[in-house]
Amino acid sequence: MGSDRKTLILSAARQLFQEKGLGMSTMEDVAKAAGMGKSSLYYYFKSQEEIFDAVLEAEVGEILQESIRQMSRKNGLSAKLSAFANVKFEMARKRKFLYRATEAGIDAETLSRYQSLKKMIHKRYLQKETILLQQLFVTACAEQEIRELSREALDNAVFVFLAALRGINREITLHWTADEAPGRLAALCEIFYKGLL
Repeated sequence: MGSDRKTLILSAARQLFQEKGLGMSTMEDVAKAAGMGKSSLYYYFKSQEEIFDAVLEAEVGEILQESIRQMSRKNGLSAKLSAFANVKFEMARKRKFLYRATEAGIDAETLSRYQSLKKMIHKRYLQKETILLQQLFVTACAEQEIRELSREALDNAVFVFLAALRGINREITLHWTADEAPGRLAALCEIFYKGLL
């Protein structure tokens, strides 16, 4: 029951932050949107910042779950990397709108705290992505799909792949259309995969 209530609060808060922005939303607004009293809301979350942290954490969880789901449907490292890349691209596009809307109406001090919170959540997300990709590469090595990787080579492969994805996602956003993304991402994954053979 408690986790259902938390999910309801986070869903209502996410929608509220998108509509009004973080700076224009109050704990009372969140409580009202979730259909509960303000005191009940404080039982689950102590502050608006704590709610926003949980909203971002839920976003990260959804992205990782979707990545795992899409990769599990594919065979072979190259196809799994492409699935991961496509989910990351699509989710980044969707989250950009949440972030942009959330920043509306925020004063300088709140914006600074918000940016720090975003960086902290992003760092935790990168750690989880890194573990996911390390497992993927270790499995590919064990199945002799790619060459054996030392610990350093494994760490470098994950770093390079994620950095390349961030770069190509930025380029697609700036210079191409979303329709072109799957082909560009597949090309990146295939080139990267061939470097691991």
